[in-house]
Amino acid sequence: MLTILSWNVNGLRGCYDRKHFLPVFRHNPEIVCVQETKAPEEKLPEKVRNLYGYHTYFSAVPAGSTTGVGLFTRHQPLSVHYGFGNPVFDNKGRVLVADYGRFVLLNISFPLGIKPMGNLDNKLKFYDAFLLYVRSLCEEGRAVIICGDFNVAHTDRDLYNPPKKPVRQVGISPEERGKIDQLVGLGFTDTFRIFHEDAGHYTRWPFQNNSRERNFGWRIDYCFVSNALQPYVSDAAILPAIMGSDHCPVMLELNLPDTETSPQPTKALS
Repeated sequence: MLTILSWNVNGLRGCYDRKHFLPVFRHNPEIVCVQETKAPEEKLPEKVRNLYGYHTYFSAVPAGSTTGVGLFTRHQPLSVHYGFGNPVFDNKGRVLVADYGRFVLLNISFPLGIKPMGNLDNKLKFYDAFLLYVRSLCEEGRAVIICGDFNVAHTDRDLYNPPKKPVRQVGISPEERGKIDQLVGLGFTDTFRIFHEDAGHYTRWPFQNNSRERNFGWRIDYCFVSNALQPYVSDAAILPAIMGSDHCPVMLELNLPDTETSPQPTKALS
């Protein structure tokens, strides 16, 4: 069983200092993806940088940035790199790509899309670069897992009190939701929706107005898998009881076959 957790920790040092981070490992995950580390590796606590039983990787974090992604993994990947190979976005600390051979894991913190952290046009361009990169992996026949904070509530089911009609509001605009539709069109599955079709499940709540206690939230953190891996998804869940951030972790479990019968390369996209 391969268990993957993904969590926007909203500051890894603070999450650790408040004693919320290490308890997530009680779920015995093989892989933990974190977003918004908000600190360069050398400024993270030593116990986090060298967590017992795990290989750790952290993206560079630009000065003054609220980005940063990290990976904790029991088995060392064949390779780890940062970015899509696009110089416009690769120095932002938003992308970690780990190649495990049997699959490629993408850990991504997508832009928020509002000033001063950026704007919607920049966010859409980031999504375009992401989709181009994912398409290239699919054309190579790679099995792909994508985890992270997508900063988009894909459908109205993923949003508390959705608007009566489509609006150009950041996070739920038709343009942003259309990018997730394109990902699905490439053959990817939102793993949580395999097991939970109803509304009312969220991964991020505003700090104000007791939003978390009242479950006034958005579901914007996802684990997607490509067609080759979808048959092996055994569970997917949201873990709202884990505190420490305005987001909670999401979990994916894969019951992968033996290496000899690993997912085969998929047919290249036309």
